[in-house]
Amino acid sequence: MSRSSPPREAALMGALGALSDESYTGANRCWPCTVLNLGIVGLIALFLRARERSMASLLVAVVGVAVVYLRGYLVPYTPEFAPRLVAASPVPDEWFHGEPAHGETSQEGVTRQENESLADDVEIDGETVFRELSAAGVIEVEGEQLFLTAAVDTAWHERMDELADRSLDSLSTALQASLEQVDYAEPYAREDTGWVVLGSEHKQLLPRPVVVAELAAYEVLGERLDDERLRVAGAEAFRMFLDRCPVCGSELVESSSVSCCGGHLGPRQNPDETLVCPTCEQRLYTFELSDS
Repeated sequence: MSRSSPPREAALMGALGALSDESYTGANRCWPCTVLNLGIVGLIALFLRARERSMASLLVAVVGVAVVYLRGYLVPYTPEFAPRLVAASPVPDEWFHGEPAHGETSQEGVTRQENESLADDVEIDGETVFRELSAAGVIEVEGEQLFLTAAVDTAWHERMDELADRSLDSLSTALQASLEQVDYAEPYAREDTGWVVLGSEHKQLLPRPVVVAELAAYEVLGERLDDERLRVAGAEAFRMFLDRCPVCGSELVESSSVSCCGGHLGPRQNPDETLVCPTCEQRLYTFELSDS
């Protein structure tokens, strides 16, 4: 029996791993939805108990709690319909989002907003960016999909690996030295998370994984594009081709731009899809569906 236990344990762990969903558990867990789903499990268990079906009641309770723990919800499609229900309801959004918004930090009375990209202030439409990248031989089209050319992809990943080993202070110095638009940059860390502070007013933050990915892309594009603004905008576009975090190497997971409870501007609005590093808990790219 001792020889058969390890395979059984491995099979059990594999099944639990397949069932778990990091998009709605851990730091991404929506507690209102968790409580709601546990409440539904409890009601079903009590109903079965009242009908003197004790074993079925116990089974429902155990399985239901386990599923909510591993996946964040039990009722199918909760992350899809919950935001619309909250948006259409008169319940204040603050009930579901009592903490500061994602990407905001404060220290010594100064509120800092997390930037999505170095290209936040660069006004170039996506169609122009991809047209120029294609003309420069940076990207190629296969069917309906876009890919970085092999040489560019290799150079980008090699440079990201080099930058990932640098300290935050070194990254800040490199960022300020490389980009004309960055007049000030310094490291900023809180707990296990690191950012680069941009601008003399010290209010804009850029997450370390984004800095590594975009600075590497910007430098690689320097050999192919002369326009500074196009290089910055192109560096942002590179992040859509990431499959792993450039800092910790974790595989990125698909998520959405809002939690499963609230965050919509209206009941008919869909959230943008995102690529997130579950280890660093950082958003690496946002596919803006509303702009498509």
